[in-house]
Amino acid sequence: MSKARFFVEVTVIDPKSNLPVEVSMFKHQNGGIFGIDSSYITSVLCEEGTPSINDPLEPNDIVILKDI
Repeated sequence: MSKARFFVEVTVIDPKSNLPVEVSMFKHQNGGIFGIDSSYITSVLCEEGTPSINDPLEPNDIVILKDI
């Protein structure tokens, strides 16, 4: 299981709806950076109340999202 630390939220325009979307940016423990729709994060809470997702940078792994 990997960890990624939140560092900034940015607003981007959704190319399909043309509406603004808040994206939370995370620094992965392996050095990579990825973003995820901020409204999605509350739907991926694990049992302890910490959000986790399939790891976008490490296939077949889970990443815990920290400091949200």
